[in-house]
Amino acid sequence: MRNAHALKGIGQTGFSYVEVLLSAVLVTVLLVPALRALQTGVTGSDTSSAASRQLRLRAKLEEVLARPFAKLYAETYLGGGNTTSSASATFSDAVGQSERRVVVLYRYDASTNALSGSDTGLLFVSVHYEADGSAGALSTLTGRWW
Repeated sequence: MRNAHALKGIGQTGFSYVEVLLSAVLVTVLLVPALRALQTGVTGSDTSSAASRQLRLRAKLEEVLARPFAKLYAETYLGGGNTTSSASATFSDAVGQSERRVVVLYRYDASTNALSGSDTGLLFVSVHYEADGSAGALSTLTGRWW
């Protein structure tokens, strides 16, 4: 009688067919949304999303700031330059381009926090999307000595 009872427990050590089938179905059903989310991350997000637009603005700003100060400063003396709304044709994206990024440069006076007609050694640099206007612009100051 003891041997029959001991043998009865030996046959019940693995998973049943139904349990294996159910776990396979659950893994399959739950894996599909996870793979779709991962695919979006791997292939890249939509170029019109707010985050990617902001990154494109930041990239343009960094591209402009990487230029020598003298080249940026010379832009403020061109025809129509050194106003708070004049776009730099040299550094802005081409006219007619979709999602055009516009760069505005002007001499800046830190003591008055405004546009300056003289050489202060300080430039105000702003980048914005043409369609959005200056409301969502990224702006910074750059100086001759830093």
